[in-house]
Amino acid sequence: MKLQKIFSQAKEEIRSYSKSEKLFLLFAMLCGFFINAEYAITKPTSNSIFIAHYGVKLYPYAWLATVPLNLLVVTLYNRFLPRLGCFRMFLLTIVLTMGINVISGIFVAETSSLSLLLYIWKDIYVLLMFQQLWSVIHTRTEMSQAKYLYGILFGAGGCGAIIGSMVPSFLAVRMGSEQLLFLTVPLYLLFICFYYLMLRQSGYLNSRELKIASHKVSQGMKLISSSSPLKFILLIVVLMQLSTTIMEYQFNTYLFQHYPLQDLRTQFCGRLWGVINSCQLSLQFFATFILVQFIGLRKSHFVVPGMLLLNSALLLFKPSFAMVTYSFGLIKTFDYSIFNIIKEMLYVPLNTDEKFKAKAIIDIFAYRSAKALASLFVIGMQIFYPLHLPYAYTWGPFTLLLLWMSVVFFLLKEAPSEKPLEASV
Repeated sequence: MKLQKIFSQAKEEIRSYSKSEKLFLLFAMLCGFFINAEYAITKPTSNSIFIAHYGVKLYPYAWLATVPLNLLVVTLYNRFLPRLGCFRMFLLTIVLTMGINVISGIFVAETSSLSLLLYIWKDIYVLLMFQQLWSVIHTRTEMSQAKYLYGILFGAGGCGAIIGSMVPSFLAVRMGSEQLLFLTVPLYLLFICFYYLMLRQSGYLNSRELKIASHKVSQGMKLISSSSPLKFILLIVVLMQLSTTIMEYQFNTYLFQHYPLQDLRTQFCGRLWGVINSCQLSLQFFATFILVQFIGLRKSHFVVPGMLLLNSALLLFKPSFAMVTYSFGLIKTFDYSIFNIIKEMLYVPLNTDEKFKAKAIIDIFAYRSAKALASLFVIGMQIFYPLHLPYAYTWGPFTLLLLWMSVVFFLLKEAPSEKPLEASV
């Protein structure tokens, strides 16, 4: 009965929205759909191409290379967003990414350096797109709305991910991995149309309407250091990415051994991501909504590290390809569903500068720079435990997840009266 009442309240809440609000939400959902659909093609393709050119052992060095590029992207984004406005900044990012994909599709087979650029840029690009989408959504959303809508918005993206993952699943062997990159161009063009329509409904087609102040990265760091909610978000983002990255490296090590041929590897990854995206969809539409409603946003932050810690403990007993694939799939499922939804809710009560400037630092720079920290662990394992790597890698996520649980408990215990954090609950 209580669950039925919650769904009825959500239905009435959505019905009360104006036509402009409904159109805004529709276009926002379509934007999320196309971001995820494109990424579901590019991610397994770029990973497989990178392994074909450089092998698995060079992964941590590629992660280290993302740090200066991450810093450059965040610096340029914070500097030019107030001048260019949301749409022109978005358009510049899209055109650059389309160019990289098309050029890579033509020349990457002969030019190994392009596979490195494609691999590094694809992760920075998708975070930059989500940053530009969710920053606008946050400025139009109240917490009462977020509890009902964010799962739906993520679920629409999950539908895009499922459809996008069908492309490498069924066409990688037939067309070749490099040719799949050309199929992302129509998705980018549709994405541009719906992002423009979303901004037009929101009234945020330029920076004046959003009143975004010009800041340096250092000023964005000050925003984070002076805000307990932002520090909390930064910590959980870093811990999640450290855990995910180490497990991803472990998975790719096994993957290369079982699928040495590039197109078969792309096909397997496409099908794996299809399963992951299907599981995410269920959590995005239903599980997260129910979780937040029944136990609250604060307690929900214990669920992700708790479940992953249990899974990591099981992996310690049997680090086989099947178990590593399952563990990798589970952490990615939680990362793109429950974790991201409850993390995004924490931004809702913050001010506009925090939603754009500080969020860019956390969700782009810190998010991907955590991979560089994880690379140091991987390199250390390669040096000191070369004969016991499958087992040794598992201790990394296990330890980090224990730390994550401690961080959540400590912050919830020590900062119960922080107003922004309380407002987000």
